[in-house]
Amino acid sequence: ATANTSTITTDRDALLALKAHITHDPTNFFAKNWNTSTPVCNWTGVTCDVHSHRVTVLNISRLNLTGTIPSQLGNLSSLQSLNLSCNRLSGSIPSAIFTTYTLKYVSFRKNQLSGAFPSFAFNTSSLQYLDFGFNTLSGEIPANICSNLPFLEYLALSQNMFHGGIPSALSNCAYLQRLGLSSNDFSGVVPKEICNLTKLKGLYLGGNRLQGEIPRESGNLAELELMSLSENELQGAIPREWGNLTGLGILQLSDNFLTGITPSSIYKLLFSIKFGTVI
Repeated sequence: ATANTSTITTDRDALLALKAHITHDPTNFFAKNWNTSTPVCNWTGVTCDVHSHRVTVLNISRLNLTGTIPSQLGNLSSLQSLNLSCNRLSGSIPSAIFTTYTLKYVSFRKNQLSGAFPSFAFNTSSLQYLDFGFNTLSGEIPANICSNLPFLEYLALSQNMFHGGIPSALSNCAYLQRLGLSSNDFSGVVPKEICNLTKLKGLYLGGNRLQGEIPRESGNLAELELMSLSENELQGAIPREWGNLTGLGILQLSDNFLTGITPSSIYKLLFSIKFGTVI
């Protein structure tokens, strides 16, 4: 059908725009693998739907690519997974990417991206996995971050330049299993509302400027396996409610201002915990 041919051409043009935005390709990946004489669905790093032949997965991670991300990637209107991690991509993240309402997985991890992350990302209700970690992104997390992300399971913003408070509205991302906010410039208290995230397995808040006491409600995080609160300005005592965290395997509390006696309820737990550094 003409419409289908048109959309396949749109996908090809979007990928060629990406190729054109790459200024250094040390392994000659694009020259070897993205040739207009072969169908897009045969290009390395590209996966298509078997029926519509639309691009559903784009994975060009770990290629040491230098360049920027073109807004034309937003024209991949059937895209479900976008992985550009572990390259040297710079510039901003185009908001157009997040107008693709089939998108479930996005990783820009370990690049050199800057600017604020697009608020559009938080309107893409299909998203399950979002990783902006290890870049130089800045700004604050929108207060309504979880208003339109009902299925989000993984959010990683670690090792950037974000500041401001940690929004209590993160508690609305009810399916969240990993929350990575470490090594930024977040300040204020640890909101007790995030302790309502009962599916949380990993909580990474280390390396910020968080103050106040550790919420007692954190003892409700029964699924928690890893928790990093190190290198902050936290005060007060270790909550005795942590005795409930029987699955906790890694805990990092160093370089804070915690005081008091370790509650007897968590002595048994502490023997099984590895005090490792968590990012």
